[in-house]
Amino acid sequence: MRFLVLTLLSLFTLTGFSQDLIILRNGEQIDCKITKVDTDIIHYDVYIGEIKISSYVNKNDIRNYTISMIDNVTEESDAIYQMPDNSDITDTNINEEADKHLEYTDKWINLITYSQNYGMNADSWSLQYYRFFLRDILRWSFPVTFAIERFTIHPDYFAQFNYRSASMSYYSIGINPFYRLKDNLILKDNLFINIGANIIIGEEKLTTFSGVESYNIFFGLAPSQGIYFIPKSKIGITLGLGVYEKLLNSKVYNNDIGVKLEIGIKF
Repeated sequence: MRFLVLTLLSLFTLTGFSQDLIILRNGEQIDCKITKVDTDIIHYDVYIGEIKISSYVNKNDIRNYTISMIDNVTEESDAIYQMPDNSDITDTNINEEADKHLEYTDKWINLITYSQNYGMNADSWSLQYYRFFLRDILRWSFPVTFAIERFTIHPDYFAQFNYRSASMSYYSIGINPFYRLKDNLILKDNLFINIGANIIIGEEKLTTFSGVESYNIFFGLAPSQGIYFIPKSKIGITLGLGVYEKLLNSKVYNNDIGVKLEIGIKF
């Protein structure tokens, strides 16, 4: 009885799902469902439980592939396609092509950028370092970011407060994810939207006109939005344009809104 049940389950699995196979030139096998065969690329789906992951592979990286075809869930035939050998492809070239494919679909991105920020109440410049993991099948990436900023409050804005001078320093922590705009018509896969929100914690030293000094702890929120161009090459120029806001309980710098122009290098 147990043997009969196992046999029926095996038949149900074979008739309920068509499993294809891709064998790469480096010997790796991909059990998948081939969805489309182009001139240079084979598209396929891989299922992990109920999760479907769609990807593709260049034909230059494939030794052969098998498409299983089920007709009326009664008879099954396999179509095996042998990729033509290329006498010009050496083991070194195969490894280079495989590395290129892996780099494009699954890689770390590093950015160092400089930005000039123009606000209604203060101007500043800043240096940023971004590091994030970019996977071809995902749109969202969450970078680790380190930044330093130096700003100057506009004299006409500062004049409304009864202080001769002020010195401010602060730290911020938050989240600044990148969302990739795939399949756009102009710059496919190179444009990213950045939506961030940071909590600010700082201290200010205030000096009155009579020379009395005081210290004040302040808090705030700094949301930002921007669009970035990040090249596909290993090394290239990165450009960014965004807007930012600051809401603070500081005694001399309460709020601001401005434009951020950013340029840097990807490596």
